[in-house]
Amino acid sequence: MSIYKTMAMEMARYNRWQNDVLFGLCDSLGEDVLPRDRGAFFRSLHATLNHILHVDRVLMTFIIAGKPPEAFDATIIPYEDYRELRTARVVLDNEILEQMDSAAPQWFEVTFEFYSEELSRNRCRPRALFINQMFNHQTHHRAQATFMLHQLGLGYGSTDMPYNPLSQS
Repeated sequence: MSIYKTMAMEMARYNRWQNDVLFGLCDSLGEDVLPRDRGAFFRSLHATLNHILHVDRVLMTFIIAGKPPEAFDATIIPYEDYRELRTARVVLDNEILEQMDSAAPQWFEVTFEFYSEELSRNRCRPRALFINQMFNHQTHHRAQATFMLHQLGLGYGSTDMPYNPLSQS
């Protein structure tokens, strides 16, 4: 099996586990607590969770189609309602896991060529790099969410990959 596929599968399982923990803790808070400005990058837990979901969707579209989005707004809030956001998160986590599982090993090595506005030049990068970017982005913003939960007195528990109960080995 491709190392890319192995890592993508492990990260998809990790993503699902960590989101289950994160949303489980958020479920224990009142819905009036989630949108409160906590001084974080996206202000609130609710906005941070929406941002992670929104970027995951954008990246998954790019990862599957191989074409970058024409426009991107990082501040989009797809779900004002927390329950809808939570449901969408579960659905997307299942889709991510299914996509990684069903992909052939060579799928991860396909190279995308595109123009980078930020770098003002063409880029050639393997699909696996963008999969890694998606998982890295999730982890980055989940850390912000866990800090907000810590400020609310909630212990998050382990985030260590070797302790992932969804891991297959």
